[in-house]
Amino acid sequence: MLRKLSFALLLASPSVAAAAADELDPVPARAIIGHAYIGETAPSRILFINVRDRPVKIIWIGFDGVERPYATLNEGQEMVQPTFVGHRWLARDAGDGDPLAGFIATRSERRSNGVAEIAIIR
Repeated sequence: MLRKLSFALLLASPSVAAAAADELDPVPARAIIGHAYIGETAPSRILFINVRDRPVKIIWIGFDGVERPYATLNEGQEMVQPTFVGHRWLARDAGDGDPLAGFIATRSERRSNGVAEIAIIR
């Protein structure tokens, strides 16, 4: 009972509520794979968190639509990636290469006081 109450209090705390508000909504991977775009010059940051039980590859989609591998995150691993508003990122399963989710940086680092957007890879 005490454990359930503690968890409920944790969920109600401002830091957890702020983290939920900072979560970046994924976009369908097919919406960004192979598509050229124009980025912005406003710096941004994304905190990628792999909550899967398999490693994932983090890939930047270049302005020309070409995939450029950046990192591999093992299960439970996370990393902060400096980027720019409008830049597109892709998470792929490291084993079979299946696209899992796309992410587009939407918030400038300056306007968010340096707080990274959170990209949870499920």
